Amino acid sequence: LDSTRDAITLPISPTSHCLLYYYLLLKILFRVSPAMLTDNWVAPIPLLSSQHRYLHLAILFAALPYFYSNYNEQRRIASFSVEQALVVAWDKVITQPTVVFRKAVVGFNCNVDLIVPGTQLLEDLNATVEAESDRESLGSVQELSEAFAHFFTRGAAAERYMDDEDTFQTVIKHAEIMPKAQYHIGGNAALMAERIASAFPRTEAYLVGPIGPRSNALLHPSIKRTNSTRIVKDEVHVIMEYKQGEILDEFVAPASSRFITSHDKFSGSTVVMEMFFKAISQIKPDLVILTGVHLLEFQQKEMRLEKLRMLKRNVLQIDPKTPIHLELGSMGDAAYIKEVLERIIPHVDSLGLNEQELSFISHVAGGPYTNEYPVQAGTVHVHKVVEMLHWLLRTYGRDRSTGAEGKRAGYRLQRIHFHCMTYHLVVSVGTDWSNLAAGLAAGARLAGRMACSLTDHRGVDQSDLLEVRTAHTLLLDKELDKKYTFEPHNPIASWMRNDLVFIYTPVLVCKLPTKTVGVDDAISTTGLLYSQFYKFDSNIHW
Repeated sequence: LDSTRDAITLPISPTSHCLLYYYLLLKILFRVSPAMLTDNWVAPIPLLSSQHRYLHLAILFAALPYFYSNYNEQRRIASFSVEQALVVAWDKVITQPTVVFRKAVVGFNCNVDLIVPGTQLLEDLNATVEAESDRESLGSVQELSEAFAHFFTRGAAAERYMDDEDTFQTVIKHAEIMPKAQYHIGGNAALMAERIASAFPRTEAYLVGPIGPRSNALLHPSIKRTNSTRIVKDEVHVIMEYKQGEILDEFVAPASSRFITSHDKFSGSTVVMEMFFKAISQIKPDLVILTGVHLLEFQQKEMRLEKLRMLKRNVLQIDPKTPIHLELGSMGDAAYIKEVLERIIPHVDSLGLNEQELSFISHVAGGPYTNEYPVQAGTVHVHKVVEMLHWLLRTYGRDRSTGAEGKRAGYRLQRIHFHCMTYHLVVSVGTDWSNLAAGLAAGARLAGRMACSLTDHRGVDQSDLLEVRTAHTLLLDKELDKKYTFEPHNPIASWMRNDLVFIYTPVLVCKLPTKTVGVDDAISTTGLLYSQFYKFDSNIHW
């Protein structure tokens, strides 16, 4: 190796040193080998012989940088905080899907969010909180304050429709003049399209919903939108946010969250829904995201039932090879959620929901742990959620063993993404969905960062802003007696129960969130876009 032609130049780094030592080893072996292949060769030279001293040195020099690099890596990982270790572990799991979604049609609710401090707004409205009480819809400022207090005491997100338009306009007028009032793009469909456009540039997002002048200006410029659903004046949702520890009369918020009130006229209109399905037939996307179904709850029963029938007819006409994701919203009408559960949920491929929506579905449909609704902040045990998800997918999900005459014939649901403040879960059945762990990790990584308005997790001391709120040991699956021990370097757990696959991860919670609205939609979108869908068989009976 002393000749000029054998000289090599590498950047000075541990990796380069390893390559150089391996190169030397190969050269030495190359020079020793011919002598061993001559006719005069009688017996192999013992491996520990001094004649192999160059080989011994080459092996030593090759091993030293490897062990040194491994030692340094272990020391570096050991020095991580719990929060940093979680992020590193997620990063290792997150991989891009082999086949990405190229075109996604998203609909059908879009509005402008007017975000204000909730307790301050009630004070400006001269509302008194005499009691906390939930109701399906609101008719006065007093009912608004009681419903707000009901979910405020639980630290739970909720949305309620305001029947009286004059009262709603009064609320908006007071909200608009508040010093901390902020306008953001709103509506589940618009927020999910926004996430696709900003984080997944390889996927074209087509948004179908009532788009007014302000919402049009707030939307990401790459989002494709249709002129057929433009409106003259934006629909506004008042987002009443509050922080953990905030006080409302004698009530204290156990967690940071928000209460939403609205008086929509267009998001649940027949015209917008028809334009949504027309866009699907024209664009021919490889992903359909359906949301805003919860807004029909506030319409007359006959009208909303007819619209659900129309939704089901159109959903059944979508190509079975095109996945449909349904993102649920906050609902309070038991009769309506049962209609959605029976008519819509079985005929979509994927479902996104939080702890309030899951517990309410289980409560009204006779699922497990019916007494868990309404949910207190952070009190839903993992094993209870696992039982609810198992029941939901077993009852309303796809079953390949069911014949054409069975009750579940034609059901499509195979994936459910559950998210709450402290942990996330994905459950799936069948082989159509894959890369689910990557999607779960990506959604979990985003949750706390978005609530804290962190644009990049690298180079930020996570322990100052984010924290883990999970027990060191907890029960994952009561039937299987599967337990989970928290390990920040390996936080994701997965297991099978019959033919269902469960994947679990804890989440980093933002200590002082700057924003709570829209986080759920961003989590669901991220998990969905990192997932991969491919239907292996097309023998579906309708």
